[in-house]
Amino acid sequence: MKGKILFVGGTWDLNGGKSSKIVAEFAKYIKADVYNGGNYNDLKKILDSCTLYDIVIWWANVDNNLPKIRNVKEINYKTMLVSSKRNDDNKYSFQDLLQRSFGLKANLTVEFTLQDGVYNMMLFDPLGNVWYDGTDIKLCAKKMRERLDFIKSITRVSTVAAEEDVGALAWFFNMFKIEMYKSLDNPVVPINEEFLGIVKSYAVKLARATFQTNDVKRFLGNASFRCPKGFPSFRDGKYIFVSRRNVNKEYIGIEDFVPVYEKNDKIYYCGDFKPSVDTPIQVKLYAKLPKINYMIHTHCYIKDAPYTETALPCGAIEEVNEILKVIKTYYENDFDKEFYVINLRGHGSIMLGSKPSLFKNIEILGRNLPERMS
Repeated sequence: MKGKILFVGGTWDLNGGKSSKIVAEFAKYIKADVYNGGNYNDLKKILDSCTLYDIVIWWANVDNNLPKIRNVKEINYKTMLVSSKRNDDNKYSFQDLLQRSFGLKANLTVEFTLQDGVYNMMLFDPLGNVWYDGTDIKLCAKKMRERLDFIKSITRVSTVAAEEDVGALAWFFNMFKIEMYKSLDNPVVPINEEFLGIVKSYAVKLARATFQTNDVKRFLGNASFRCPKGFPSFRDGKYIFVSRRNVNKEYIGIEDFVPVYEKNDKIYYCGDFKPSVDTPIQVKLYAKLPKINYMIHTHCYIKDAPYTETALPCGAIEEVNEILKVIKTYYENDFDKEFYVINLRGHGSIMLGSKPSLFKNIEILGRNLPERMS
């Protein structure tokens, strides 16, 4: 693995703790600064040192009577995190493990399950893809290194708060978008009720397909639309409106969309809320597909849709080329179509259309999680 690595494991309590044989064995195959068990009072100081590392493997076992210390991403949001969870007798479902991984913002997680005196290790990512499942520590460490190196190699484009000279756009949108949306005598609005209704209708359907429950109140993904060229004050049509991060799509409203635009190879957003992490991908897709005005991205698959080749994490700009390759092959290199449905391998799907009605009656399939990658 490239970069500086911190590896924290073993038991941490008020009596000096205890080292872990598994951590010691993993450490043979991972070049890292290793802390294998110790005094609980030292753990916070070690956590604070996460700012010095590119990768943190945080497997510290803390007694349930003590406050958990594992908020690595709050200390260093840029570091790549590998978390762990012991799951004897399948006490936790895979969906439970995924939700925990989401909560920690882990890039990878290892589930440890004791079977006949031997630990089985399942290495998976937050999208439910399994990169190793077995009892060979050396091989598990190898697969972990490979996936972390791949994640480190991908390109992410950040969104930047808009500069002062476009502040009027944010003010205009925040102050008047709801009123304009509801106005019956103003037909030129940035989004129509039909598309909002379709996005809302997918929310519960996708939650059921993804988590087999009605309790999940937001589907993982986002929605976006292109600003019509005739929209007052935005006549050049350069603005894309993207749902903001972590918004509950079941109750999404026009106020939950963030105006964004590209300038000098940077993606700017207007207002106080950051748009979806997939914003740069969709901005570039709109630029390549002239007839597409709406997009919905989900973490489910679509029946009979073609697949991209590479399993990419959320926000990887390489996804643009993956999608364009599918259009070249499956859609016969036709970039002027009015509707595309494409499955994103190990991730979900994206629907791209010229008008909202095209998004109706698309058959959504829950991904068969865990999804095993070769």
